[in-house]
Amino acid sequence: MAIAIKPATPDDAPHWLAMRLALGPDWVTPHAKCMVAEYFDSGTIDHLPHTVLIAWRGDDRVGMAEVSLRQFAEGCETSPVGYLEGWFVDDNCRGMGVGRALVEAAKHWSRTQGCTEFASDAEMDNLASQAAHEALGFEPVCDIRCYRIALD
Repeated sequence: MAIAIKPATPDDAPHWLAMRLALGPDWVTPHAKCMVAEYFDSGTIDHLPHTVLIAWRGDDRVGMAEVSLRQFAEGCETSPVGYLEGWFVDDNCRGMGVGRALVEAAKHWSRTQGCTEFASDAEMDNLASQAAHEALGFEPVCDIRCYRIALD
């Protein structure tokens, strides 16, 4: 069955939210409902321009990609940069080209926004995500560990 990629509509909100919650990471999930609401209110998430793409297989939503326009991304030399913020494919549809179709649609959207580079990230211990990125032609540019301090 063919895969179709379509921009998210408000009817997709509960499905997108479920995929976002399944994807994580833990620091994003408490804010996922706000992310979905902000996107449908303004086309932004965390004040960055976004598109959200939904993968369909027949009548079923089987994946999603959240794509932003960032001013900077590690390893990139141009601005803005299309950035794959979140990428999810249902377990039963992995290895069937759904992830590739989502990334191709995300790259196309980024080109239409004037981007000449496209970037993403994967957590250091998520070897499956790293392998999926590299299988689609992403090249690793750096390994970083991020830190934080709560300010009073």
